[in-house]
Amino acid sequence: IVILGAGFGGLRAAIVLGKKSRELRNKGYQITLIDKNSYHTYTPLLYEISTTSKETANYLDLKSVTAYPIEKSLKGLSVEFIESEIKNINVAKSTIELENNSITYDYLVLALGSETNFFNIPGLQEKALELKSFYDAIKIRDAVWEMVESTAQNETVDIVIGGAGSTGVELAGEIQEWLSQLKKEGYGCRTSVTLIDAAPDILGGFDPRIIKIASQRLKKLGTSILTEEKIEKVEDNKAYLASGKIVSFDLLIWTGGVKANSIAEKLPVKYEKQGRIGVLGELLCTFKKSDPEAGGNVYGVGDIVCVHDSYGKPVPMVARAAIIQGTIAAKNIVSEIKGKRPYLKYNPKEYPYIIPVGGKYAIAKIGPIIITGFLGWILKGLVELNYLLSIMPNIRALRIWLRGLKIFIQNDRLG
Repeated sequence: IVILGAGFGGLRAAIVLGKKSRELRNKGYQITLIDKNSYHTYTPLLYEISTTSKETANYLDLKSVTAYPIEKSLKGLSVEFIESEIKNINVAKSTIELENNSITYDYLVLALGSETNFFNIPGLQEKALELKSFYDAIKIRDAVWEMVESTAQNETVDIVIGGAGSTGVELAGEIQEWLSQLKKEGYGCRTSVTLIDAAPDILGGFDPRIIKIASQRLKKLGTSILTEEKIEKVEDNKAYLASGKIVSFDLLIWTGGVKANSIAEKLPVKYEKQGRIGVLGELLCTFKKSDPEAGGNVYGVGDIVCVHDSYGKPVPMVARAAIIQGTIAAKNIVSEIKGKRPYLKYNPKEYPYIIPVGGKYAIAKIGPIIITGFLGWILKGLVELNYLLSIMPNIRALRIWLRGLKIFIQNDRLG
């Protein structure tokens, strides 16, 4: 049983299967998890990493609270971990080609996640920074810091964020707060943060009440919002919009879309219009051919797949969805090996979510209830602790959480 990718869905699948490893070994199966990194990244914290000053925490401090060694999370479980770049997936031969060797599988879980989609916008990939990894977050932090530090008194630093989904909104709010704090500390340059999106509103697809609250919060912080504005091309320090407007920038950050990991592009699977792999209710990937050699026994979880809810809307790419999908895929593999039916089906629902918008302020939606402000920020911290407790021993989880809490309390500005 091979799992590709140690994000939220992949790591969860490995842990669930690892707890059944004795039963699986008795039937001749072993479990292997493969990822190009030796660590699992808690991506909801990346916006914080992007805006934590070097005085508050150094590189190693930030990595310790955001990136967790995979082997430690698998300790005590009979799961082999291989750190390697994945070069190719041959579903006809059930083979995974790695950097230095290849392995075969009987069951495969695709949990490779997503990568930034630049939508072939000329100049965008070359001129913009992205926010998909810990190292991306560090690049953004360093770029903002260097610009503010090197800009003369009364000159302006213009930061533009393309894409006003949850990542863009979180980042815009936190950068705005950080820049306001730097100004109080004596940095004389003027700064501006502009959020651009082609949709009619920020946070497209979210509850209208959430959109209204987030918009008001961003405007209060001083963020400019341009909606119904599509970036058509990017040149040096200029973004050209479809409306004819030209937006100047010193730093451009792109959070405007994702697509399935490029490793999966050659697979004979059916893709949804969102650019992600379609899956059945049991989370089995749908293939272009009915021939068993075209696939079979290939499950997909997390951002690499697209699942629609009962209203036909794609399920948001959130951690909770990936974790549940990883659990279901793992349990279905165990059931299939044991010859038991029925297999579990993934029934999407509206998951609770929390959107931080600058400082110790967050918007939480739990069912019909919306909680805002400092209490929302506290809930966000408790969600992080709960997740850590699910992937590592309690004492270690608590230590990491407290270390992170100390850093981000020092970093977050009350606003």
